[in-house]
Amino acid sequence: MRIASIFGVDIRVSRFLLVLVAALIITGYGGKLTAVFLVFCVHEAAHVIMARLLGKRVKEIELLPFGGAVHIQSIFELNPAHEITISLAGPLANIVLLLGYFGLAKLGWISEGPGQDFVNINLMLAGFNLLPALPLDGGRIIRAALAQTWGIDRATKAASWAGVVLAVLVFTAGLYSLLFYRVVYYSLFMLSGFLLYSALKERRTAAYILLRDITYKKESLLKEGSMSIRDIAILYNLQLKDVVKRFVPHRYHYIQIMDEQFRELGELSESQVINGLLDHGAHIQIGRLLKKMNP
Repeated sequence: MRIASIFGVDIRVSRFLLVLVAALIITGYGGKLTAVFLVFCVHEAAHVIMARLLGKRVKEIELLPFGGAVHIQSIFELNPAHEITISLAGPLANIVLLLGYFGLAKLGWISEGPGQDFVNINLMLAGFNLLPALPLDGGRIIRAALAQTWGIDRATKAASWAGVVLAVLVFTAGLYSLLFYRVVYYSLFMLSGFLLYSALKERRTAAYILLRDITYKKESLLKEGSMSIRDIAILYNLQLKDVVKRFVPHRYHYIQIMDEQFRELGELSESQVINGLLDHGAHIQIGRLLKKMNP
C-alpha cells in the first residue's frame, strides 16, 4: 500500500507490517512503535543514500515487518558489488545508531535504562537482516556473491530456499514456545509467514531477474565502456533456457559448443544466443541454433 512519496521515491507499506502493528497494539506493545519506526526509517534511509551515492535511481521503498526493500530502477545484477554495498548499508546504520547511543550514554547525556527497547530493536534489525536468506539483506548479499560464479537463476533459488528454511525454523520456535511453555509469540508466526511468502516470491522472479540482467548489459557496456569476457563450454544438446542460466552478471559470454567426444562444433556469442532465444524459443538445442546460424 502506497502511503507517501518523498523526493520522487514512493513509500509503500507491506500488509504484513500492518498486521504486525495491529498485533503490537492489541498485545500492549504499542509504546514501542515510535522506536521501531525511527529505527526502520534510518535503516531504509541508509539503503537509499548508498544507492544514490552509487548512481542508482531508487524507484520505491517497501516497509516490511522486519526491515524493508529498496527497489532500484536499474537492476542490481549489472554490478553485484553494488548490491552487496547497498544491502550492508542498512545493518551498518543500525550499528552506528547503537554506537552513538552508547557513546551518549557513556558521556552521561542520556540515560541507558529507558533506551533498552531502542538497543534491542537495533540489534534485532541488524542481526536478523544479516542472515543469509532472501528476502533479508543477508540473502541479497549472498545472492550477489554466488551469482558471480553460479549465475543469477541458481543463486536466487539457493538464497530463496534458505529463506524457506528460515521460515520453517522461526515457525518451529513459535510452536515450541506454545506447546512447552504455553507462551504465544504472535510475532514469530507472522514473521514465518512473511519469510515464506517473500522467499517463494523471490524464487518465482528468478527467471525475470536473469532476463533483465541480460537486457541491461548493453546499457552497462555503453556506460562503463568495457566488460569482462567469460568463455564457457556447452554440450550441443543443451536447451537455450538452460544455457542462459549459466550466464553470470557483469560478464559477456562466448559459448563453445561441444559434442560428447569433446570435439568443438563451433562458437556462439551471448548476443547470438539471446537472439536465438527470441527467434526460436527457449527449448531449441544450442547445437541446432549453431546450425541455423552457420548453415
